[in-house]
Parts: sequence; C-alpha cells; structure tokens
Amino acid sequence: MAKSESKFEKVELEKSIVQEVAKTGKVPQEFLHEDELSKGMDVPEQWRDILLVDFSLLFSSLPAVADAELEKLCSALSNWGYFQVINHGMDNSFLQEVFEISKQFFNLPLEEKIKYSSSDEKVQGYAANMGRSRSQTNYWSDRLFLNLQPEDNRKLKFWPDKPANFSKIVDEYSKKLATFSKAIYKAMARSLKLEENCFINNQGQNMAISGGINFYPSCPSPDRVLGVKAHSDGSTMTILLPDPQVGGLQVLKDDVWYNVPLIPGALLVNLGDLGEVMTNGIFKSVIHRVLTNSEKDRLSVAAFFTSEDKKEITPVSELINEQHPQLYRKLDSIEFRSIFFAALSQGRKTLDALKV
Repeated sequence: MAKSESKFEKVELEKSIVQEVAKTGKVPQEFLHEDELSKGMDVPEQWRDILLVDFSLLFSSLPAVADAELEKLCSALSNWGYFQVINHGMDNSFLQEVFEISKQFFNLPLEEKIKYSSSDEKVQGYAANMGRSRSQTNYWSDRLFLNLQPEDNRKLKFWPDKPANFSKIVDEYSKKLATFSKAIYKAMARSLKLEENCFINNQGQNMAISGGINFYPSCPSPDRVLGVKAHSDGSTMTILLPDPQVGGLQVLKDDVWYNVPLIPGALLVNLGDLGEVMTNGIFKSVIHRVLTNSEKDRLSVAAFFTSEDKKEITPVSELINEQHPQLYRKLDSIEFRSIFFAALSQGRKTLDALKV
C-alpha cells in the first residue's frame, strides 16, 4: 500500500470499496435512499441548440461567427453552468486511450489496486473517500484521485505502475488539458467583454489540475442508489471525459433534474464554486449527480481546475460595480478547501458560506 497500514485498516478499506461490495449482488442499507430517485428530463434540443459549443468557432477569424459562439458560451454558463464542447482539438483516438487505460486500472485485481490507497490520505489515491459520511446515504462509486499539475504537486506513490503506460498517457492528457483550459478561460473572459487573460491572471499562472477517475459498478437497485450524490464542484472549472456508452449524469436547473446526453467526441465542461466566485455570480456553479445502471458499469475521467496554491480567491475587479456589488468575500485556497469539504460531508452548499 502507499503507506504502512495495519491489517485492521486494510480490512476496513477493502469493505469500503464499492466494486467489491457490488460482487455480492446485494446493496447494503447505507447506500439506499428512502425515496425513489427522479429519472430526469430529456431535452435533446437544449443540448444541441444552446448547450453544445463548437470550440473551433470560439476562435474563428470571422468576428460574427466567433461572437455568436461566445454568446452561446456565455448563455450556457450564466443559465446552466454547464455545456458540452466539440471540435476541441483532442483526437478521439487519444481520448479513447485515456478512457481505456483508466478502465484497465479498475479491472486489475484488488490486491494490485489497493497498493495505491491509504487510510490517512483524504484526497489522493485509490478509493479516496470524498465527502462520504456516516450521517448520509453513501454513493455507489470508487475513485482514483491524483494531482496532475503542476508536476511538483504530484504524489507519485499513488500513480499506478499498472497498466504499464498509465502514467505516460495520463501525463500527456494533463498537459493537453492545461492548454485547452486556458483557451476556455480566455473565451469565457471574451464572452463577458473582458481582457482575455483576466481569469487566468486571477488564478495565477501555475493553476492546479487534479484528476478523479470515477468507477460506477452496475447496481441492482438503480432506482434508490446514486453513483454520486448531488453536489457542486470545489473548482473553478471541471472538464469531464464521459463514458462513451453509458449515461447517468444529471444537472439541476430550477429544481428539475435534466439528463446529460452522450454526444460522440464531446467533452463536458461545468463551472465550479470557485468559478461562480471569480465571476461574481454572473456564471453559475452547477449542481449535478450521477445515477447508477442495473446492467452496465460506468467510468468517467474528471479534471478539476483551481487557482495556484496560496493565491487569494476573489471576484475579478472588472465584474464589481454599483449595479453588481461584490457577492463573495475574499479567501485563500486553504480556507476554501476546509469550507468545501465540510459542506460536502454535511450536504450543505459551499457558496452559502462564501457570501459577503
């Protein structure tokens, strides 16, 4: 294992791994919700017409074309906090490699995977316990969580040796994401008529990227078990590589759950709590959750973008004025993480604790 642990700790850790629980064919009581879960609404025209952004058009040499796509981006983030993006410059074959190498890790024997877990590491590692609580219904998923960028933040003892090329592919993906994310931040700024680097400067040049590879085993009781509970992300922005075959992600708008459709080759982008703070509430952090599937496993690869360590988190000054007074207070990354994880474990909204 990543750190020296007692036999008791190892046994307890193994009991918490949902992939192992799923093999019994039974769902323990702590995973079952009292009421049947909403199946969600399907609105394909919304995703096609207003929530599907063509990345190549955001930077078109034709001003009218670029402006129209920037307006779509702005509308999606202001009203939904979410969009899907196509023509993003990453080859589908490479994204499939990222997905397959992640899937291969979860197909390894438990004895191999558990080498990268640790009972005293709250975030990084295999089966990291993000936001689970004895006082709340647990969720049906396991995770491998890694710091990706800057490279100095990586704890390589949690990076799997198997599959053999896992580290190489994930490292390459993290570098592509770093480049892609900066372009998205620039487009976000331009959509609000701001200097294009203002969101990048607000977070610092060494913005952090962490990755969560989430595995959702098939579940015998999908009508009462969630893969991940309803939450918003503690990030500025999150980019998700979804399972190309199995859906289940839902986003909340006006107290209604909407199913996120599978669009071939698309990446999913959502605003996190820090993104709403940074834009002084103009762009919205989205609440989302994941349903389970009775027949198929599901896997997704999430990348979370946050400001560089020790950077003060605050709304950009250009978005504060008499008509739009400051909504959120300044705080540092250490204080924010403390507030976020406390809220996550208690089922509260992080943003409520950040208001002026």
